Amino acid sequence: MPNLGNLNVVAALVLSSALVAGCQQETRQISAHDVYVIDGDTIALGDERFRLLGYDTPEVRNFKCAGEHDLGRAATDRLKHMLATAGKAELQISPEKDKYNRGLANLLLDGKDVGPVLISEGLARAYIGGKRSGWC
Repeated sequence: MPNLGNLNVVAALVLSSALVAGCQQETRQISAHDVYVIDGDTIALGDERFRLLGYDTPEVRNFKCAGEHDLGRAATDRLKHMLATAGKAELQISPEKDKYNRGLANLLLDGKDVGPVLISEGLARAYIGGKRSGWC
């Protein structure tokens, strides 16, 4: 019996990569130290905000319960740590925007997407759009 959790992760990553690659994506080599982490799946680079593709993390604002807030803080802190220890950072940006007018992008640190790390550590879930599951 296949592990459906792993299949969901793979499907989310393939779809998020395809969404970015299928468009006229922009790839930026960036300094990891210039990235401001808003939460586990949202970052800012200067005045631009980006929703990271392929995964969803719990909310640190507008959270529904203490458990969601705590896990959201842990995901945020983990992404900050990953950025602080990264050698090379790259942002693959889709020309599309989300409903909040944020850019959509994949963040790669040392050549690896951050989403699978957060998912594997239980700090995020695979997400390819649509209604998100609650965290409480």
